[in-house]
Amino acid sequence: MVRWKAWIEVIRVKFFLAGVPSTFLGASLAWYMHRKFDAPYFFLSLFGILLSMVGCYTFNEYFDFKSGVDVIIRQEDITPFSAGSRVLPKHQLNPYSVFKAGVIAWALAFIIGLYLTLVRGWLVMLLALLGFFTGALYTLPPFKWAYRGLGEVFIGLTYGPLITFGSYYVQAAELPLHLISLPSLVPGLLITAVIWINEFPDYFADMKAGKRNMVVRLGRKRASKIYTFLILASYTIPLLGALLQLLPLTTLATLVTLPIAYKGISIVKGMYEDSKGLIPAMAITIFLFASSTLLLASAYVLAAWITL
Repeated sequence: MVRWKAWIEVIRVKFFLAGVPSTFLGASLAWYMHRKFDAPYFFLSLFGILLSMVGCYTFNEYFDFKSGVDVIIRQEDITPFSAGSRVLPKHQLNPYSVFKAGVIAWALAFIIGLYLTLVRGWLVMLLALLGFFTGALYTLPPFKWAYRGLGEVFIGLTYGPLITFGSYYVQAAELPLHLISLPSLVPGLLITAVIWINEFPDYFADMKAGKRNMVVRLGRKRASKIYTFLILASYTIPLLGALLQLLPLTTLATLVTLPIAYKGISIVKGMYEDSKGLIPAMAITIFLFASSTLLLASAYVLAAWITL
């Protein structure tokens, strides 16, 4: 593999989408509540989030390689969405160079966070530090949240509430948690479902390497039921929120993806022990995360336009 292609793989460019929808959601909430949108702040915060993701991905690649998880995984369990990029097990890059890239990415992200703190408020840095705590330490010793059954929760908090809160705050310079926490749970639940289903193919390798994530702890059969709960809960929030007048009626637009969600749930229910058979469900879950979060963001923009 050409060296630059190896770097594209190891920084997981194809997964950069994970940080985008919640950033749009936070900005859309700020527009809905205050009619505020500052494009430079939006793109600067998005760039900071993308740099943080590069830091997370490179750290995970490095420390999972060192722990042996990415080395001992069976060939039949490797999918396009799990088992890492395979760059380090194939010796296409120097592991320490990958680790250094992560350090640089995190340093640049903190520079952006420091600037936004100076121009918008101290809460930016608090949210940035929380993101570092939940994301950078995901596989980094001695914390290793992914090995202790905490990784799924922390990823859900990071890519759901934390990014949504941060994106909202840089626009509005305030953080009304009682108003924005509920919609922020939608991307949180769905990104947790993405991580959750992606752990199924790695089950045996994770177990051998001592990576006791929640799928390893529960077993794949019971974990498949939690996957169903995560997906359905993400639809329950806008449904009940709209009915109870906690969310605008336009947020019901997220329900249009329910048939696709049902298909994903059905695949997981019947294929939870078949790594290759789960590939369509893994793709569906990523689609649900991106589409539902962006639909929710669009729903707030539409609600703001209706009330003009």
